[in-house]
Amino acid sequence: MVHWVMASGAVPVMIPSPSGDTARGDVRLDDYATWLDGVVMHGGADVWPGSYGEEPLRPEWFGDSIRDAYEIELVKAFVAAGKPVFGICRGLQLINVAFGGTLYQDIATQRPEALMHRDGVQYDLNMHEVAFDPNSKLSQLLGGTQSAKVNSIHHQGVKDLAPNFVVEAYCPHDCIPE
Repeated sequence: MVHWVMASGAVPVMIPSPSGDTARGDVRLDDYATWLDGVVMHGGADVWPGSYGEEPLRPEWFGDSIRDAYEIELVKAFVAAGKPVFGICRGLQLINVAFGGTLYQDIATQRPEALMHRDGVQYDLNMHEVAFDPNSKLSQLLGGTQSAKVNSIHHQGVKDLAPNFVVEAYCPHDCIPE
């Protein structure tokens, strides 16, 4: 992710947690949101179902509640500062949860008719099409692109969209936001 950010000419900055061993002085997440131009929320562990008011359906889907709390606070700090927040994979799901949305804890279990979004054998070579709303800002940023192919290694997905959010890209096979 850092190389992708640097390829656009930006300078990436890792934002430390405001508590615990990485805390330094009285610098808060609000300060980083003021100083930096935006934040990219990247992939990783599952979002803890408790973050959106559910119990884990299986123990292995427990997620990372500590990371969730930190990242939700980070996202809200950047939004409050009027700065862009971009989410990739887990990051997109976390942003949705931060503003009141929910997730499928496991797409294959809760939406068995859906496309396979995670293949343990192919892993990051598992690809599928993504369709863009032609009137969306994302489509405009991509020069009017209406579809693309992406890799997909997530088993969670957006179930209920956060209030006032709009879907700009989705899997055309099952309409799960991407």
